[in-house]
Amino acid sequence: MTAQITREKVKNLGDRKTEGRKPVGGKPELRGLTLPEISGIVAEMNEPAYRAGQIASWVYKKAAGSFDEMTNLSKSLRTELAGRASLNPLTLIRRSKSRHGPTTKYLFELQDGQKVETVLIGGSRRNTLCISTQVGCAIGCRFCASGLEGLVRNMTSAEIVDQVVQVNKQVMLSGDARPINNIVVMGMGEPLANYRPALRAVRIINADWGLGIGARKITLSTSGLVPKIYQLAEEKIQFELSVSLHAADDRTRTSIVPINRRYPLKQLMKACRHYTGATDRIITFEYVLLKGVNDRFQDAENLVKLLKKDKCKLNLIPYNPVQGLPYETPDEHRRTAFADALRAGGLQLTIRRERGRDIDAACGQLRLAESRRSG
Repeated sequence: MTAQITREKVKNLGDRKTEGRKPVGGKPELRGLTLPEISGIVAEMNEPAYRAGQIASWVYKKAAGSFDEMTNLSKSLRTELAGRASLNPLTLIRRSKSRHGPTTKYLFELQDGQKVETVLIGGSRRNTLCISTQVGCAIGCRFCASGLEGLVRNMTSAEIVDQVVQVNKQVMLSGDARPINNIVVMGMGEPLANYRPALRAVRIINADWGLGIGARKITLSTSGLVPKIYQLAEEKIQFELSVSLHAADDRTRTSIVPINRRYPLKQLMKACRHYTGATDRIITFEYVLLKGVNDRFQDAENLVKLLKKDKCKLNLIPYNPVQGLPYETPDEHRRTAFADALRAGGLQLTIRRERGRDIDAACGQLRLAESRRSG
C-alpha cells in the first residue's frame, strides 16, 4: 500500500530539529566530524596538531575502513583514537550496473541493518553521485518508490558522507581514473527534513580537508519544504538548490506531491524567489513527466506562466516506472512536443536522458525490491 502522509505529518515535516541517530556507545563517528572537531580529539589525546589532518585524510580521502589502516599513526595512538571515536563504514550488499549506459546503483547496509541506495551516473566530463539522506521517505510522492514503506529514520551525517567515500573507493578500484566530481542530494528521503545532518554532510563533502568537491558541484534538493528554503537562504552557502516541482497547478501537484497541501505553489514560489534574491543563485526545477497526468499542453502553458519571470532552469525527467504504481512514461514524440512548447514560451530547459531503467535506478526501487525479496 502506498504510504500516506497525514495532515499532522505534513504540518510538522521539516519543522522539527532533526540530528539523525546518536552515535552507538556515545562515541562520535569519525566520518561525520569536521576538521576542528577532529582537532579537538587530537588535543584531548595530547598529540601534535598535525595529527588531525592525517586522520581526516585517512577518513575522507583514503577511505580507511578501520583504524589499523592508518599506518602513519602509532599503534598506541590508533588504539586511543578507537576508544574516543567510531569508524563504521557502510556495507555494500548489492551493486547493479546498467547495460545501456554508465549508470551503477549501489545498495548499502547501515549499522542497524537498514538499507539505502546510491546511484553513480558517469559522463564524459562528470562522475555524478546521487546520495540519500533518509531511510525511506515521509513525503509520499505518488509516483516514487522511496516512500512506499514510509520513513524509517533519518541518516546521520556520517552515513550520508560515507556513501561518497565508499563509491569513490569502488570507482578507483575499478580502474576509473576519474573520482566523483559532482554530487546531487536527490536519493532516498527529503534532505531538508533532515536539515542539520544533511547540511553538515555537504559541508564535509565540500571542504578541502574532506572530499574537496566544489560547492557549485553539489546540489541539495527539496520537494518543497517552504520554511527550510527560507532557512537555507540565510546560510549564505554556494551549493545549488533543486526543487521537485512536477506540476504547475495546485490540483495536479497535490494529487502527486502531497506536501503541496501544506505548502501550495504560491507559497513555494515565493520562498524560491526569496532564495534566489538572497543568494543570487539560480534554482533548478525538476519535473518528472507522467503520461496523461502532467504532460498535457495545458500543463506546458501553466508551467510557462509559473516560471517565465524567474531566474531558473527546468529539468524534464522521463518517468522511470515503478512496479505496482499506475504511472507511465510519455513516448518520445510527446516529450519532445512538451519541451518545444516550453521553449516557445521562453523557458530554459534540459531533458534528462533515460538511464538505468534495467537496474531500477529510480529512487527507492532497489531497496524496495530487496525488502520484498527478504520479506
